[in-house]
Amino acid sequence: MLDQFAALKWIHANIEAFGGDLNQITVQGQSAGSAATHHILYSNLTKRLIVGAIIESGVRDPHDPLCTSLAEAYTTLEDALDDGNSYLSNLGVSSIAKARNLSMEALIDGATGSTREDTIMFDAVLDYYAMPDTYLNILKKGLAHDVPVITGNNKNENGATYGLEISLAEYLEDLNETYSGEWVKRFFDLYPANDSKTASGAYNSMFTDRSKVGNWLWTQMWYTEKSSPVWNYFWDHAPPGQSSGAYHESGIDYVLNNLYATDKPWTADDYAIAKNMNHYWASFIKTRNPNTQAEGATEWPAVNTSKLVQHVGDGWGQIPIAWSKKVKLFEDWFATLVAYQGLRTMPIRVLGGQVTWDDNIDAFARM
Repeated sequence: MLDQFAALKWIHANIEAFGGDLNQITVQGQSAGSAATHHILYSNLTKRLIVGAIIESGVRDPHDPLCTSLAEAYTTLEDALDDGNSYLSNLGVSSIAKARNLSMEALIDGATGSTREDTIMFDAVLDYYAMPDTYLNILKKGLAHDVPVITGNNKNENGATYGLEISLAEYLEDLNETYSGEWVKRFFDLYPANDSKTASGAYNSMFTDRSKVGNWLWTQMWYTEKSSPVWNYFWDHAPPGQSSGAYHESGIDYVLNNLYATDKPWTADDYAIAKNMNHYWASFIKTRNPNTQAEGATEWPAVNTSKLVQHVGDGWGQIPIAWSKKVKLFEDWFATLVAYQGLRTMPIRVLGGQVTWDDNIDAFARM
């Protein structure tokens, strides 16, 4: 985080020399970049450096256990210090000064284990300095910078996998390991299945809705605590020439309007979508409102208490986040969980590319 903050401060100090405006800096990131963006948005060390933030695929209600496994995951200071000591031990040195004399290859090898669990990840750290508090407390206490925000998710990411094929037994097993008690039945009632095809569809639908609801709940905390507006979106367009649907990061070429520089069999529809997306993003960066200079694009209302999201990609305009009963189900379930605090957890299984977590993990004790 400190390196990212230093880079932003350098830009703020030097951008005028490149013809830029130090009072017009917007930060934007996707996935790990989205985590970096909201760390900038949350930190006391970046005050008055930005006027807007675009957080693509990452931010969600801090009560969602997926916070543990996705880009916004962070660790406690105590665990980070333990990791540091383990790292020095792996390197065979007794101090940071001695580690600085090692080769880059040795430094990489010292952090790399035989499995992900054995690898030192160097996550962001809840140190109450660069990161002033837990995500929930930052939002509830109004500690984040009061600037306009765009945030949203893609259809086929964070557990929802295009073309997923799982058995009914695998789906039921996952429900029982992800939820507990009455929640298993409540989720199955709204995401039912009776064979492999319906199980795969229900699984994907459940994770897509989870991301949309979690993202909307985050925007509600922003809407409640901040005077600056927030806009949410749901991207569902699958780029041509691939078989992963509207996959993680699939919107980047469209937002940047650089299809011409990417080797895919683009169609006229793709270029039209890219024009609209680029107009939204460029308008937000220039005016802090995605509508002001988005010529010809569908009006994109800022978030209010309505349970709506802006559909972008294969359609345009406001749509329900999900069926109202499904939205309520996720709201109710999240309300029973303790918000993420950065405590270390261990994954128990992977289904269709999605890490699932034990019900008794430290960071999400049942209330």
